[in-house]
Amino acid sequence: MRKSKTGNSPSRELEDPRRELAYLRRLSEQTIAKMLQLDTQSISIRHELEQKRRGFKLMAELAASLGEHADHDSLFIAVSRRLNAALGMQRTVVLMPEPGGLFRPAVLQGYPSGEDAALAACRLEIPPEFLVPDKAVLITGADPAERFAPLRAALGLPFLIASPVFFQGDIAAVLITGRLLEQQPYLPPLGRSDMETVQTVSSHLATLLAGSILAEDERRIKVMLDATPLCCNFWDERHNNIDCNEAAPRLFGLSGKAEYLEKFYDLSPERQPCGGSSAELAVAKIREAFHEGYCRFEWMHRKLNGEPLPAEVTLVRVKWGAGHIVLGYTRDLREQKAMLAAMEKTQNELRAARDASERHARAKSEFLANMSHEIRTPLNAVLGMIHLLGGTGVTEKQRDYLEQAGHSANLLLRVISDILDFSSLDAGKARMEVAEFSLGAMMRNVHDIARGEAEAKSLHLDCGIDDVAVDALMGDALRLEQILLNFTNNAVKFTPPGGNVSIRVRQQAIASGKAKLRFEVRDTGIGMTPEQAAKVFSPFSQADSSATRRYGGTGIGLTVNRLLVELMGGEISCVSREGEGSCFAFVLELPLAEPTQDAPPATEDDADALRGLRVLLAEDNEVNQMIAEELLAARGIVVRTVGTGREALDALAEESFDLVLMDIQMPEMDGLTAAMCIRSDASLKGLPVIAMTAHATNADRETSLSHGMDDHITKPIDPYLLYSVLRRWDSRPKA
Repeated sequence: MRKSKTGNSPSRELEDPRRELAYLRRLSEQTIAKMLQLDTQSISIRHELEQKRRGFKLMAELAASLGEHADHDSLFIAVSRRLNAALGMQRTVVLMPEPGGLFRPAVLQGYPSGEDAALAACRLEIPPEFLVPDKAVLITGADPAERFAPLRAALGLPFLIASPVFFQGDIAAVLITGRLLEQQPYLPPLGRSDMETVQTVSSHLATLLAGSILAEDERRIKVMLDATPLCCNFWDERHNNIDCNEAAPRLFGLSGKAEYLEKFYDLSPERQPCGGSSAELAVAKIREAFHEGYCRFEWMHRKLNGEPLPAEVTLVRVKWGAGHIVLGYTRDLREQKAMLAAMEKTQNELRAARDASERHARAKSEFLANMSHEIRTPLNAVLGMIHLLGGTGVTEKQRDYLEQAGHSANLLLRVISDILDFSSLDAGKARMEVAEFSLGAMMRNVHDIARGEAEAKSLHLDCGIDDVAVDALMGDALRLEQILLNFTNNAVKFTPPGGNVSIRVRQQAIASGKAKLRFEVRDTGIGMTPEQAAKVFSPFSQADSSATRRYGGTGIGLTVNRLLVELMGGEISCVSREGEGSCFAFVLELPLAEPTQDAPPATEDDADALRGLRVLLAEDNEVNQMIAEELLAARGIVVRTVGTGREALDALAEESFDLVLMDIQMPEMDGLTAAMCIRSDASLKGLPVIAMTAHATNADRETSLSHGMDDHITKPIDPYLLYSVLRRWDSRPKA
């Protein structure tokens, strides 16, 4: 039996509508939640679309305007302004790297006055995350407050986007932009789209930096090319002149580059000075530069008005894109050619002046030599006769007359010698001989020669050498004798009768095969004031130059000494006290020589030292023959006299001699030719031949020695010097 519906309770009947209502409520809540979710997503999408729109707008602005900025600062400032405007940023900072890894704020946008100045002075440490290439960093409210807190506080940006800018692999800058509040009215919060936009801006900024640097390099190169004074051309591989600098048309007086490039081949003559075609040679040189990489040559250009323009062209191959070009540099040689022509003209004039000067010097030297020869020949007779006459029975008064005449003749001889020596030294023609000599023998010669005048004035002459001094040396012994005799003669001249003259040699040191010697001549003469001593070695200087001076002289003897000492590499000095005497000294370093076995020194008292010596005298002057014969006979020397070089050779063929005294200037055959003939005869090997001549210059001495003479004595003949030389070359066995 079916139950009746009316049997159900009312509560059960209400339960179904409640279920339906709960279901509908749940369904409504779910629908509203989905609608809210969709609305939120829609807002986020709108925000992202707005961010991308702002990013696209920013990139469009940057692409349209930033290309015109050439330098870094302009680029960074423009980017900072547009970031603030386009993305709704409040502050933008561009940080530049500094040495030591720190960064300085180079561009500050949106900072109040005062705060920007303080921040610009800071040096900031950047976290490594900010320096990863192609990666931006976003800091939002979701990040902890302590994340990069020091940097956020220093920049005053709690919410920011940072992106590095790299250039050629190195960090060029860090671009940081952001807000004080994460979300401002009518602006979405910072998001990934903003971060991507900033990162894209950084990449675009790196590209702009490269472009600006390239453009700057191009401008710099153009400025340098246009500023260089050399004409510069660019040649392609088809030998076309494709460009030039501003100096090119300026060199040829043309209006500009276009006219220069158009008329380039009209700026050379048809043929070069070598005869080759200009067009063919130009192509050949450019081809050579492309092949070899470099070539340089002279080229004759020509202006349009026909004016020649000599030039030097340098062609250099350089890399250009995928291929090469040749740079041609043209240097104007007109000024250089004019200078060379002027220099050549000046050199020709100088050569002509030099030749004239040399001719004048030769003429002067020849005149002095001839004058010396012409004076010395009769002077030899004068001094020889005086010496011979003094050996006869003359009265005391007559002897006094002879001594005065001899003294005057010797003074004249010294004047002539000083003039010749000074002329030779002043012209730089004097040469030092380097030969082995004995210091003791040289000092004995000086003593023997100076003793005569010293005794004539009743002076005490002392000549000595330190016991420790070396004897065997290398140098010019005759020049040393000349210097010492010049000092000694002066000392004798300026020392009153009864005074002392001392000639000393002291060894100061010996090392490295050289002996350092000090030569000095002291006297007890009239002396000099300090002012007089200071200029005593100057040419033509006299201690007493007044018209009433008591002593004669040319004033060049001491100058000759100074020049000789300096030529030997030594130092000369003078110490003098007025009324007390003088000391003239010089210091030389002379090489050591192997010691030789000297013959026992002969003295003036050993009058028989030369007795029996057989001498051949070749002399054409009868007076000089007589004087020489008398001087030689006085020492027991056996003499045969001939008048020409030919007669000397005949005499040597007839008999033997121990020594030959040979005049230079003789008829038929001169002494030089005769000496050469003697040296060519093997039977006469070792026969000493001594020139005895009025030719008295250094060149004359060198000529004598080069023609086979062993020694050289000048006229007038000093008897003591003659005897000293004869003893030196006397090779007879000693008893």
